[in-house]
Amino acid sequence: MTDMSESDPTNTPDEPRVEEVLQRLRAGVRQRQAELATVGAASDQARHKLAELTAREYVQEPLAVSPRPVLGRWIVLARKAVFHLFLKWFTRPVMEQQNAFNQTVSRLVQDQMQSQEALAQRVRELEARLAALERPEREE
Repeated sequence: MTDMSESDPTNTPDEPRVEEVLQRLRAGVRQRQAELATVGAASDQARHKLAELTAREYVQEPLAVSPRPVLGRWIVLARKAVFHLFLKWFTRPVMEQQNAFNQTVSRLVQDQMQSQEALAQRVRELEARLAALERPEREE
């Protein structure tokens, strides 16, 4: 003879497991909502920092200046000559390498921000689906 609990669809052993999974899912959603609430304010700040990073991604050769009114012109001329004759060949490759690195980092940060925004949108969609799936359960 077969046990009645096996053939009775209302008394399945999966019901406690489903409830446990739903509880975990709800807890995860609540945790993610809290994380997104803190990230929302940081997102505007991150955009500002990204704009600042983009504005500063190019390193340029230093300008020769001097605050001295009389000798200033000669000091500037000497600095330009020294830079052009001795330092230009050393600093330009370094600056090009630094600029390439800065551009790469800037693009990477921008891609990460876009990815984070896409994930946040996906979380919102999944939360909406979860809420829609839970509604019929509460009405019953």
